[in-house]
Amino acid sequence: MRALGFNPLIRVTDRLEALAVLAVAITALIAIPTASQAGNLLYDSDVRTADQQAHSRHAVQAVVVEGTTRLPTDLEGSGFDDSAYVRAQWREGTHVRTEQVVSPETLKAGEPLTVWLDDTGKVVAAPLTKDDAEVNAVAAAGMVWIVVVVCSALAAIVIRRGLDRARDRTWEHELRLLAHNDDGWANRHI
Repeated sequence: MRALGFNPLIRVTDRLEALAVLAVAITALIAIPTASQAGNLLYDSDVRTADQQAHSRHAVQAVVVEGTTRLPTDLEGSGFDDSAYVRAQWREGTHVRTEQVVSPETLKAGEPLTVWLDDTGKVVAAPLTKDDAEVNAVAAAGMVWIVVVVCSALAAIVIRRGLDRARDRTWEHELRLLAHNDDGWANRHI
């Protein structure tokens, strides 16, 4: 804040750099309502999606026919997809249906499993919940805020580098004048 004061020894480049840092701080504050609005929009959208999915999807209880075939346990948690495919069987009306579905955990033959179906009978993921919508909204708001602040900080860094180059050129000019004191002849323009 001293760089924005009235001290005559403060250079213009110092004032510009202080303004750039102040702009980053103000942008971080202004970005909060913007990020909150983005989170609210995503939350509203996800709640509508959760409502639609709750009406168009239903759960059926199935039994695992063939257990999980997974990679060795030392590879679990190493970034690979932890979902496992199992063959499950369930009753749909008067028909018995058997299909390969994704299971979030290791299951053996004979264990129960909840399978989600849409209105056409296709196996789908579980419907989105309001808790999922809240988590997505908070994550989106945080990401928007971080992106805005990082972009403004990068702009301030670019401004500072330009100002540093201008200061370096000024120092070089002053050092040249000091090293070659020729009574002002080095300062004249031809």
